[in-house]
Amino acid sequence: MFSVPDGPRVWSALFLAIPGFLAFLKPPTYRLWKISIVVREGGHWMVLPCLLLAGEAFRNGNSGAVAGILFLAAAASYGLTLARAYFTAASLQRQFQAGWGSITPGPGGFRRMHPIVFPDLFRGIRIDRFVPEAHVYARRGELELGLDFFRARGSGGKAVCVLLIHGGGWDGGSHADFRELNLFLASQGYAVAAMEYRLSPRFNYPAPVEDARAALAWLKTHAVELGIDTERFILAGRSAGGQIALQTAYLDRDPSVRGVISFYAPANMVMAYHYPGNPLILDSRKLIVNYLGKEGESGLALAVASSPLENLDAGAPPTLLLHGRPDVLVTFHHVEHMREKLARLGVKRFEVDLPWAPHGYDYVFRGPGSQISLYFIERFLAAVLENSGEGSA
Repeated sequence: MFSVPDGPRVWSALFLAIPGFLAFLKPPTYRLWKISIVVREGGHWMVLPCLLLAGEAFRNGNSGAVAGILFLAAAASYGLTLARAYFTAASLQRQFQAGWGSITPGPGGFRRMHPIVFPDLFRGIRIDRFVPEAHVYARRGELELGLDFFRARGSGGKAVCVLLIHGGGWDGGSHADFRELNLFLASQGYAVAAMEYRLSPRFNYPAPVEDARAALAWLKTHAVELGIDTERFILAGRSAGGQIALQTAYLDRDPSVRGVISFYAPANMVMAYHYPGNPLILDSRKLIVNYLGKEGESGLALAVASSPLENLDAGAPPTLLLHGRPDVLVTFHHVEHMREKLARLGVKRFEVDLPWAPHGYDYVFRGPGSQISLYFIERFLAAVLENSGEGSA
């Protein structure tokens, strides 16, 4: 006999199931983009509760069937990222092995022995937590530019230093953002300098690149007191900071910069200038114009000049690109364009291509996207710093 669905359970199931749709749909607004990060990188917490609620609903017979089906659908959507991450990680491992060969571990060994450690999804990733040192690396008139310095833990000699440049659309963000990666690298025997830089619209390109150069110069000048190696640096950045890191590495050809790491960066500034993203999520055209300081033909000329893709040639340092395919802030086409040119020029590189990951996925440090990224960051650093491995993936 037909039974009327249990209303409260159905509404509860819908409340859990609807956010789960963001596990496979691109978010259309800024708020939903932020929710999508949590759903895709932390949704595994919801799988077991949804399954338990589904079982409880089905025990109520026909009246609970609708709610039970919805709870099962929610569990499946929240678990989708883990399933995709598992197969993606296996594929990326094969690609890295084929392109880079056997890698000698870095100063602290390899902490991430597998791309995804399932217990870490719930208990978190172990890192040494400590307060970094605050330094001023440059003065621009009355403006002081600072960096947080994370000393390498357990390093017996001169440590490799990672200069990390924050994101935020060139007009915001902080060098204190995403601190867990800095602590993780420091725990592995690398020093990390997380720098701030002059922001738009008050300051325009190439001010942030000049600041990155100044930070690198300051680190070299103070290398003895900081315990770092003046001949081995890595540039790294997220989003807008990734563009700055890539641009600095490709323009300067500093032999002490052994590699560059870019998280979801706008590497093709010409494309970004011509084809801005969804304005309901982010007014990327405004951000770019503010960063460049000009529009029209002058703006386009600056877009070319500021584009890492345009400044990339065969002498570029090894490059690691980390990006999610459904990124709605910085399209994955940036990686595709970089991949083609890096391959054509024969530059050592690797792309961590994450089919589910949104922009800013590593905000959830214990999530599958962040875990996979850490695994390949460790190996990339070890490879480019010890000059081991051959070819590119």
